[in-house]
This record gives sequence, C-alpha cells and structure tokens, in this order.
Amino acid sequence: MALKKTFSYQTRMFFIVNVFLWILFFVFVTIQYSREREYQVEKLDTRLQVYNTMLLEAYAENGLKLDSALTHSLAADSVRITILDHKGVVLFDTSSDQEDKLSNHGTRHEIVQAMEKGHGYTIRRQSEADNQEYFYSATAGDKIVVRTAVPYGVTLTEVLQGDLGFVWVVLCVTLIINIILFFAIRRISLAVTNLRDFANAAKDGNILDYDTSSFSDDELGEVSSVIINMYKDLKQTAIERDKSLQETLFEEKEKIRIKHQLTSNINHELKTPVQAIRGCFETLLNNNLDAETTHRLLESGYNNTMRLNDLLQDVALITRITDAKSTLEVAEVNVANVIKEICEEVDSYSVEEKMRINVTVPDNVVVKGNKQLIDAIFRNLVNNSIQYSGGRDIFISLIKETDDCYWFDFYDNGTGVAEEHLSKIFERFYRIDSGRSRKMGGTGLGLSIVRNSVLFHNGEITAQNRKFAGLEFIFSLHK
Repeated sequence: MALKKTFSYQTRMFFIVNVFLWILFFVFVTIQYSREREYQVEKLDTRLQVYNTMLLEAYAENGLKLDSALTHSLAADSVRITILDHKGVVLFDTSSDQEDKLSNHGTRHEIVQAMEKGHGYTIRRQSEADNQEYFYSATAGDKIVVRTAVPYGVTLTEVLQGDLGFVWVVLCVTLIINIILFFAIRRISLAVTNLRDFANAAKDGNILDYDTSSFSDDELGEVSSVIINMYKDLKQTAIERDKSLQETLFEEKEKIRIKHQLTSNINHELKTPVQAIRGCFETLLNNNLDAETTHRLLESGYNNTMRLNDLLQDVALITRITDAKSTLEVAEVNVANVIKEICEEVDSYSVEEKMRINVTVPDNVVVKGNKQLIDAIFRNLVNNSIQYSGGRDIFISLIKETDDCYWFDFYDNGTGVAEEHLSKIFERFYRIDSGRSRKMGGTGLGLSIVRNSVLFHNGEITAQNRKFAGLEFIFSLHK
C-alpha cells in the first residue's frame, strides 16, 4: 500500500518489468557464457589430444627416446609431457628428472577417464612436481598413457573466457528493449489512468458526458473506449429504465388521482338529478295535484332520469377508454358512414331551428379502430356545437392524409370560447357555464371523451377559436 501511494502505476509497472527483464538477461548471459567456456575447453582439449596422438606414435617408434624436435616444439609452447604405464606409474615427465619422486597417477581424474574412455581432461589441478596449476589432457595407448598439460596462467584464462562480444550485444538489445518497454508501458499506463479516471467519474455519476478523446488511437485506446461506451449504454439503459419506472408510477398515481376525482365528480353530478327525481316523486306522493302539475313533475322526473342515464353511459365509456382498452373491439370503420348516421339523427331532432352540418369527407376514408369511440368523437363535437355554440352551421372536413393517418377539421360559426377556457375544455366535468350546461343537459364529459377517443386511435387533437367566429377542433385518426 505504501508503494502504491509513493509511486505511480506507470513507475511500479516499469520497475517490475525491468527487474524481470534484467533477471532474464543475467540468466541468459550466465548460461551462454558457461556454454562458450565449455566450448573453449573442448577446443583446448582437442588440441592437446592431437599432441597426445603424436606422442603415442613417437613412443611406438622410439620408446622413451622421443623425437627431440617434437618435445622441444611442445616445450616452446609451454606444454608439459607425462608418460605413464597403465598402472599409473610415471615413466617420463618433462617437469622433473626424478621420476621416483612423483607419486602414482593412477587415481588422477584425467588418467581414470583415459583408461575408461580412451581420453580425459582435468582443469586447474595443482602439480606435485612444480607446485603449478595445469590444464591436463590424457590419451590411453596400448601400453602407456600420454598426458599433456599447459599451465593455467593468464594466457590460458583468457583463452577459456570465451567470446564476450555476445554479452555486449545482449546488453545493448536489453537496453533497447528497456526503452521500448518504457514507451509501451507509458501507453498502457495512459489507458489504465484514463480507465481509473472514468471509474472515479462513474462513482460520482458523471459518465454520460465523459470525453474519450484522450485515449490513444491504438488497440488499447479502442478497447478502453468500447468498455466506456458499453458502460455508458448500460447506464443510459438504467436511467431510461428508471425514468420509465417513474413514468409508470406517475401514471398509476395519476390514474388513482383521476379515479378519486372522477368518483368525487360523479357523486356531485349524481346528486342533482337524483334529488330532482326524488323531489318530483315526493311531491306526487304527498299531494293531491291537478293533471297539469302532475304532468309537469313527471316530465321533469323523466328528463332528470335521462340525464342520469347519459351521465352513467358517459362515465362507463370514459372508464373503458382509460382502464379497459384491451376490451374495446378494433375493426375497420368507415368514418364517412359514421358521420352520415349522426347527421340523420340530428335531422330528426324536433327543434325549431336546426344547425346545418356541412360534411366534406370522402366515402373511402376508413380507419382501423373502435366504431363506438369514433362515433363518440363526432357525436359529442356535434352535440357540443348544437348546445353551446349559438351558431347556425357546423363544418366537418378531411384536410390532410398522410401515410399513417387522416387529419380532420371540425368547426362551427358560433360564439367560440374565451381564451382562458381553451386549455381546460378537455378536462372531465369542466364547464364554462355550469348552470347553462346543466340546463342544456350536458354531463361535462363530452369533450373529455372526444380527447380520450382520439388518443385511443393514436391521434392528436387541438382546440382554437376561429379568426372570425366559432370554435375549431383539428384532430387526427391513425389508419
């Protein structure tokens, strides 16, 4: 832990790799040097074996009276000659004139090897004759063993050291590798540092705007960028999931709120017709009334009963739209035919002044939806204009067709709506003039049903006052 705090990741990594590299360097040099030295020893032994062979041949011809030229030549090269019998008794030695002073050499390593394998050698063994260290090489003949030796001095040490040139080559290569490693580790360290910074940013929650431009344009940078982008995607997915969950929770809370509001509004709206109906029947039951009064009370009770029925029907419909969409049947619906049916019903109204409905919708306008809801859209808009607009004409037209939907324009030439009410007219039970609306028989749910029915068909709807006169609705229905 103290090392981590003192040195950076790059420094620690470079130190560890460098130590490992130098260990490999010394192991390699040691092994290679040993092999080179072994080679030099074998080369020297081969040279001495040649001398031994020449001496064996000279001994076979002249016995111990060896060729003086050969011995002088070897002596000039500081080569010591020893001749022994197979029992290890020294018969001749150029370093001593008193052979009896020399002990039996039968146990000497090079002699034992020569007797067993034909030749052998020993490095740096002290001589009894002159107290000097030699490199010995022995070769066994039929009757004798010839041993040659060279002093183990400075010259021989240099010979046996081997070629040190490769050490310098390896050293230079190691230094070059060190330099390369430094820059490679630096790049790796940069990627690791960037990832660490990203991890800290992720811990603080600041990752979506994290800049990856500082990463190198290589595989490490690419991998780091991929990791960061994957994490960003996961984080974004988590955020969107949380957002979706929050929206779902909000929708559920909103549904509960709307249900409570709807229940409260329904209770309030039911009180008026129920009380009116109750008052009518109590008056009829507790009083002896004339025929005209009785008829008037019965008519009032009937009207309030119809109003109550309309309210219950509208509540049931809007509840199905918002809470039971899957129960609504979807099929191909001819919009023009739906509008024609509504127009025919309006024409049958027994009112003194009827509003004219002007329709410009082709007969081939067909949408995939619920016929009851499409009927509710146009029927409620028509009823709203008839009851509240004060106008003479209603206009329904198809204004645009796209690949996905039809756009309709619905307006009248009435008085319109005050601007402060436009944003609220689609709310449930919202009335611009509460007293007038109840008098006209409205439930306060008509335009809310219109809006929810349009949304059911994946459409949009807006309301605005026309420049000269009247209220205008522009809405779409998905094909």
